[in-house]
Amino acid sequence: MICVEFQSAADGVAREEALFAAGKPALLLWRSVERGIVVPRSRGRRPGFVGLSMAAARAGWPLMLRSSGGGAVPQGPGTINLAIITPMPVGARVEEGYRLICGAISEALMRFEVATETGSVDAAFCDGAWNVTVGQRKLAGTAQRWRPMGNGQSVALIHAAIVAAHPPASIWPVLSQVEAQAGGITPPRREVHVALDELLPAAMAPHALQGALMRAAEDRLHHLPRRSLDGAAAA
Repeated sequence: MICVEFQSAADGVAREEALFAAGKPALLLWRSVERGIVVPRSRGRRPGFVGLSMAAARAGWPLMLRSSGGGAVPQGPGTINLAIITPMPVGARVEEGYRLICGAISEALMRFEVATETGSVDAAFCDGAWNVTVGQRKLAGTAQRWRPMGNGQSVALIHAAIVAAHPPASIWPVLSQVEAQAGGITPPRREVHVALDELLPAAMAPHALQGALMRAAEDRLHHLPRRSLDGAAAA
């Protein structure tokens, strides 16, 4: 499957939400043509968000809302998004979802002899314990949203945003303002991030990774315990 291009990140987020609502196994690899910054929907209820959103748009980085938690995430041609929608086995824990998507990214990169780890990176945007890192720099961030299906099962939307190319320098002051408005202390910094175009030869990145990502994600869906996901489909 090729990477689907949406005009804006809001369109990509909407497609993920539609697949999540359907509740059937699916994979979606996408990026947006237009630049923007996606933040949790809860941010929109904070005092001063309207003014912040207007200032960000004037700087060329309009803010868009998503249903999952976490921090602000740059979107645009330099970000590849991988979304996995899957029913989770009875008794599954949220860590299994993170291991699924981080494992898929790790397996795909290992095919190109790039070793990854997971962990927090100080001053990274949308920092968390389940960042995918290379050389202690952040390559991808992950997030999840679950909802119950009945019979003790849940369906999960498991998402990763992978830095394919560093965003323009104009984003960093905007990200700092966005995170400060949400109570963040450490401004995000470019140098703590790594991009695919630094890790793979120019002729390979990012297109060579796309097929590897989908194969690795499909393999992990098929091997979830106590659940047959043979109907998993690329969306």
